[in-house]
Amino acid sequence: MRRPGPRARSGSFVRARGLLVVAIAAIAAVPLLGVLVLRGDDAQAGTTASPGFARDVAPIIRDKCAGCHRLGGIAPFPFRTARDVASRAPLIASVVRERRMPPWPPGPRSPRLVGQEQRTLTTRQRDTILRWIADGARLDARSVGRPATAIPKPRAGETVRTLTLPVPYRPRSAGGATDDYRCFLVDPKLTEDVFVTAARIDPDQAAVVHHVILFKVPPASVADAQRLDAKAPGPGWSCFGGSGIPEPDGRGLGGGLDDAPWITAWAPGWGSDRFREGTGVPLAAGSRVVMQVHYNLLNGRTPDRSSAVLTTVPATAGLRPLQTMLLPAPVELPCAKGESGPLCDRTAALFDLVRKYGQGAGLAPAGLLLLCGKNAATPRAGAVTTCDRRIGAPTTMQAVGGHMHLLGRSIRVELNPGTPRARVLLDLPAWDFHWQAIYQLAGPVQAGPGDVVRVTCRHDATLRRLAEPASARTPRYTMWGEGTTDEMCLGILQVTRP
Repeated sequence: MRRPGPRARSGSFVRARGLLVVAIAAIAAVPLLGVLVLRGDDAQAGTTASPGFARDVAPIIRDKCAGCHRLGGIAPFPFRTARDVASRAPLIASVVRERRMPPWPPGPRSPRLVGQEQRTLTTRQRDTILRWIADGARLDARSVGRPATAIPKPRAGETVRTLTLPVPYRPRSAGGATDDYRCFLVDPKLTEDVFVTAARIDPDQAAVVHHVILFKVPPASVADAQRLDAKAPGPGWSCFGGSGIPEPDGRGLGGGLDDAPWITAWAPGWGSDRFREGTGVPLAAGSRVVMQVHYNLLNGRTPDRSSAVLTTVPATAGLRPLQTMLLPAPVELPCAKGESGPLCDRTAALFDLVRKYGQGAGLAPAGLLLLCGKNAATPRAGAVTTCDRRIGAPTTMQAVGGHMHLLGRSIRVELNPGTPRARVLLDLPAWDFHWQAIYQLAGPVQAGPGDVVRVTCRHDATLRRLAEPASARTPRYTMWGEGTTDEMCLGILQVTRP
């Protein structure tokens, strides 16, 4: 069901990064002065003094880049020394000028979000880097320095709970895939009801841990999770999108729409996710937590034993419960122009869903069409899908996210679209499955009965040509489903209610 950076699908992101490394070698062969001719607006910074590396550039690289670009990190090369930076000056100039790095998926239509200042470059910082490169990328220091760690100290009354994978897991895949999505069941050993007030991930093998999603498992679902774990060979079980654990009351689509089992999502460089003061995710005594880990196999298959670190307070603290509200929309994506095959027929594709995942998977597409007021008998196929959800009770929106699979192009979540009170809650104009996150709104947004929340997704069937393994490239009419070759359109809101 994580975000920022160049376009990618099912391993294509990391593959593209490999191509960048090759491109770097080619760029390095070009005379530096020949490739560093910047436009006048890029070269100006309001001062005639040339930026120095130690004083001006290194602090930016250290604080905004080195969290991922570190030795053993998820990025394809580290920024450990000044020469590491200078040797890649042409590439840095390109991605900084185009605002592709540092990765920050929300587009300019998104509202201000918590952490935005820490994850993006200011105009002045961008200007400083570009002028330093334009002036010849001169060095006056050897080291970039170490990035500051974003580990918040627990507050009074909080308990820190470290949930480590039971045993090391060696990432693997079948059929030549370059990604492994694995779910692990961990036990916070709760003897009382608590609220989770903050969460972070400590990756054991940072080079291969690409993103992590945490799901709560209520006591009534623990036995189902344990059966999944026991059935699969090795630690954990294979999963994609959701955890694969059925709801105890039989609800589909990954849980009830008003209170789904998400806790948080994490991606490299994100740091810690502390929920807004006075709020927390409730966890009942006896609950478990599922860590869904996406492993990037292009960076190796070193055994990993990552940890989730939660801070909790007793339920008696009286926090406002954070609930996850799901906003699904149907997906009716036909085969791309020029594609053909038996699964391009919707009925055949629907029977294939049932064959792979059971009767419930076959009912989901029609159920979503009905939920969103669309025609389930003769669904309209297309690349763009939307669904409106009417708010039934006073609701305070605290955080927002989106989720699609590998054919997604963009996703937007809006409040009261088409009215004078319309506002965008989140706009991800270049969806990337590998950089998912839940974004906390800088200020909570109030909604009341009658207000409408809309999710809009755009998919692109031609992206299937980039999929790994090759079997995932089989042309098909794509509908809502949990598998790699299926799709989703899902808005996610973390809300509090009176």
